[in-house]
Amino acid sequence: MRNLGLYVVIGLLAAVLCWAAVQHIPAVSQPTDPALLATEPPPPPPPREVSICAVGDVMLDRNVGKAIQRSGCASIVEQVADKLKAADVTFANLECPLSTVGGHDPPNCIFRARPETVAVLTLCDIDVVSLANNHTLDAGRQGLLQTLEHLDQAGVLYCGAHQERSVASEPVFFQVGPVHLGFLAFTDLSFAHGSYSKVDDDLGNLLEAIETAGQQCDIIIVSFHWGEEYRQTPTQRQKIVAHAAIDAGADLILGHHPHTLEGIEVYKGRPILYSMGNFIFDQRDAPDGRMESAMFHLTWNEAAGWQIQITPVWISRARMGPEWPTAAKRDSILSRIQKLSAALGTELEVVDDRGYVSIPLHEVPAADVAATG
Repeated sequence: MRNLGLYVVIGLLAAVLCWAAVQHIPAVSQPTDPALLATEPPPPPPPREVSICAVGDVMLDRNVGKAIQRSGCASIVEQVADKLKAADVTFANLECPLSTVGGHDPPNCIFRARPETVAVLTLCDIDVVSLANNHTLDAGRQGLLQTLEHLDQAGVLYCGAHQERSVASEPVFFQVGPVHLGFLAFTDLSFAHGSYSKVDDDLGNLLEAIETAGQQCDIIIVSFHWGEEYRQTPTQRQKIVAHAAIDAGADLILGHHPHTLEGIEVYKGRPILYSMGNFIFDQRDAPDGRMESAMFHLTWNEAAGWQIQITPVWISRARMGPEWPTAAKRDSILSRIQKLSAALGTELEVVDDRGYVSIPLHEVPAADVAATG
């Protein structure tokens, strides 16, 4: 019994010593190196960015059509095609039906281009065209339906017209990486004209379309066929419509119809290109510069804002399409856009053979913040 008690005491002492030892053994799952304890957060993704190339009026009938028959579609755009292809999305205003039926009176500006001339668009990777203009219905509804069919077959998207007139003002969408783009197109002209997508007098349908599109995309581009032919400054109506569109959520305004260049305005950090002039047309040169034009490359970066590069082109009647101008003509085009933009409060810097406009992210004035806060 005495030995048994001794064994019990020894056993208890051994258990106590083992327990104490275990408490001092560092846990394998808990490293002591601070460097191993620290976990670096993943780097933030780069700012989202997208590039858009925009040009003005494209008309493929009349003398342009004759030039295509004589020299082929590629001859019209061979000098500038590669430059147009450099953007993520390229836009133009298609100012003629592509059809074999319907009215056709080119001397009186009733246009109807042959369907195969759609290759002019595809050869320079034009992705989307506006059909909201006063010539889309020159060949009637059947001509329009053929136009839509030929564009669909060529893979060129369109806005401002549709088989169903009731949805003609709905946007067409693109996705460029993580950026969702929406294009809308409207006419806003003072004379009677055929268009399936017109701005109401009170702008109500325009503002509703922009607000709806804003729920589905990151960048909203609105095309307007507006203003007055051969006028180099925007009308008051153009300014009202453009500002209202941006107030409703538009991020970029692309204008056409005057057949000559108008200036660039910046409103609330968004660019307004009031008129991009002609791009493929057969008009004659005049002091208003109707054969002077440009390609507008616009880059949007969510951390930096908008950057615009303006590349002058000259529309040669020998080619019936855009080509690189002489140095003197190039400087004249850049000087014209620079002066027209300065009158709208926009600084355009000319460097070598290009024009540049930088639009940083819009900062809300403190007074506006106080008013809304």
